[in-house]
Amino acid sequence: MMKNIFKTRYSSSIICLILCISTCYGQAAVNNKIWSAGNAYTLPRQRIETGLFQPLRYGLSNSVELSAHPIFFFIIPNFTIKWSHGFYKGFALATRHGFDYPTLLLRTIARKGTGGIISPEFDVPHMVALNNELLMSRQFGGNYLLTGKAGIVLATRFGGLDTRTTIDLPLVFNRLLVFYHGYQLRTGMEFEGKIYNKWNFSLDGDYYWIPGEKFNHAFEHKGFIHWRLSERTKICLGYILCYGQYPYGSQWHLLLPLIDIQKAWN
Repeated sequence: MMKNIFKTRYSSSIICLILCISTCYGQAAVNNKIWSAGNAYTLPRQRIETGLFQPLRYGLSNSVELSAHPIFFFIIPNFTIKWSHGFYKGFALATRHGFDYPTLLLRTIARKGTGGIISPEFDVPHMVALNNELLMSRQFGGNYLLTGKAGIVLATRFGGLDTRTTIDLPLVFNRLLVFYHGYQLRTGMEFEGKIYNKWNFSLDGDYYWIPGEKFNHAFEHKGFIHWRLSERTKICLGYILCYGQYPYGSQWHLLLPLIDIQKAWN
């Protein structure tokens, strides 16, 4: 019995990691456009950044940035483009557009035994989510950057999806909920800047909401300390605090420690 419990918890942890890998890192602004995943700036042309727990990002031009999770792409095909729209009254403006296709992963875990999270009696249809987000960033005092963001996730599926297939895990549940209702609103803020010398910080909060539905609220807060070894290498240490409404009730979860090593090339 203990062995089965361990397998279930292990499988749940892996699914949580894979589905939410993009949330488990923070970015601190260094010279605005470098290490700029969470704000309205894009990478300089031909700069590449990646890490253990972040997507591979590439500056296609000084105003267009492409990103994807190369390792997990074959489990959850994904792609994102961030497009800079210049400045307006002191604010840097950008939009971010992307898609996710979780069907392959969900079908993999729809089985009995080890790795099974969803009952095999349920069919998982082809599903696609389209993410659209507006980012506005403003710099303060030369070393601090405040970013506001708002967006909508639109989802479509090609077949029925039983509500008993939900995965009631923190970070995972609110992201998959959009496939049952068709859309989800998201808003948030991020504050980042310099602590001292090569040490930086980033703090952010994101709110997820599906109007008029049950279990429709979720909140996530991330905090990270960044040690910049060079313009090409940094180490990140942080945590995630999240609140969610689940079929079994509302709960808070604290996930720590989160550690990431990030590299960059030109």
